[in-house]
Amino acid sequence: MTEEELVLNLRKWMSLFGITILIGGAAGLITGAVMLLCDSSFRLVKTEDWLFNFVMMALAGLSLGAFSHMGFFAYMMLNYIARSIFKRPYLWVALQGFFAVFALAEIAYWTYGSRFPQATFWVLPLMLAAASVAVGWWKVKETAAGAWLPTLFFMIAVTAIEAVPGFRSGKWTSLLFTLVPLFICNAYQIMKLHRLLEKPKDKSAPVAAGAH
Repeated sequence: MTEEELVLNLRKWMSLFGITILIGGAAGLITGAVMLLCDSSFRLVKTEDWLFNFVMMALAGLSLGAFSHMGFFAYMMLNYIARSIFKRPYLWVALQGFFAVFALAEIAYWTYGSRFPQATFWVLPLMLAAASVAVGWWKVKETAAGAWLPTLFFMIAVTAIEAVPGFRSGKWTSLLFTLVPLFICNAYQIMKLHRLLEKPKDKSAPVAAGAH
């Protein structure tokens, strides 16, 4: 890798990180505002100052964006290591599909009989699976059919792991405030990945005859 390529890759990665945390901040602010409208007792800080709460929601969203990027980087490292361990690529892909389903079952187990509303144990996995399938369909449309299971694994399993603090809270507003920004940030990153990996066109290459 040349020095120019290295700098370009670093710029892409820093751009991805910066935009991700900004998306997290925006998603946290919007999600927090909706949660506040649905539940007037929802506060990140126990104060009636709504402006201060909105600022804290945005800051929390920025933190969730940074946490999402850490999870994305961890997944990339895991994917790299797994590809070197499994000599047959389809084994690692199949394993990701298994863990995606396992994560949905684990979410149902975490929320069943908990302090969350009774229907959470089946509504939340269903909604997460449906949203992840939508992201997976979009990813496959822009790349290849082989992206299905890896995308579902990342959107379901990795998002669930990142949202563990929300599951431990026992409050549906806190869970959604954690889960929604993480999911949005993860969706952005997985959809941006194949664009970042595209090699830039060689501007020094001769233009084909007849091109305008």
